[in-house]
Amino acid sequence: MQIFIFIIALICFLGSAGYLGKYFWERHVSAENMNDIKSLLVEETGNSDTNDETGSDNSEVLQRYARLHEENPDLAGWIQIPDTTIDYPVMYIKEDNDTYLHSNFNREYDAAGVPFIDGYCSMDPLSENLVIYGHHMNDNSMFQPLMNYKEKDFFESHKTIYFDTLHEKGTYTVVAVILSRALAEEEDGFRYYSHFDFADEAEFNDYMNNIRQMTLYDTGETVVYGDRLITLSTCEYSQEDGRMAVIAKKID
Repeated sequence: MQIFIFIIALICFLGSAGYLGKYFWERHVSAENMNDIKSLLVEETGNSDTNDETGSDNSEVLQRYARLHEENPDLAGWIQIPDTTIDYPVMYIKEDNDTYLHSNFNREYDAAGVPFIDGYCSMDPLSENLVIYGHHMNDNSMFQPLMNYKEKDFFESHKTIYFDTLHEKGTYTVVAVILSRALAEEEDGFRYYSHFDFADEAEFNDYMNNIRQMTLYDTGETVVYGDRLITLSTCEYSQEDGRMAVIAKKID
């Protein structure tokens, strides 16, 4: 009996070790792939923000992202939060929220996926609120660092988010940090992740009132109709189907 128990324990141990080894190898490969992607970023020269030598055509892709866009036209921009690991390309496919959920920049399988804009946002013209999804990974990659925004002290030192589209650089400041749930289709309730554009000021104010009711703390920031927003959304595990979102407004 003792030999039997030992064999079962050994099999369980080897199975667990194999699973962990596979997980860490996949995360290593994913990190190396992302480093390869970052190597394609172009160092900008002079004052030109575009491929066009005059820098005057806003339809042109910013020089920094030109090579990446050539590699994959699904590239929609780049997200960065200083002093965190969030420094990633952001993808977009119209009416598609599945492709980059578990695919990397090269459309190869990757459990971590890559951050992407909700496919029901518009990139042309640009939606007033771009909802950007990213996985909550245990290795501190993708959008896991957003969990730190639960603490107001972290917010105070990480108010600034940089999000560039292909055609425009953007500096944003965090205005709200919320906890929520992904509601089932038949459930009633406020879905922060389904508000991309606002028909009028009243609709915008209703949206913001809901956000304020869910916010973890007062950031001291005001938002008015006409402000351009981004919403960074990831899974949060304090409740079933939990979600966390960081909402920021464009300031430059």
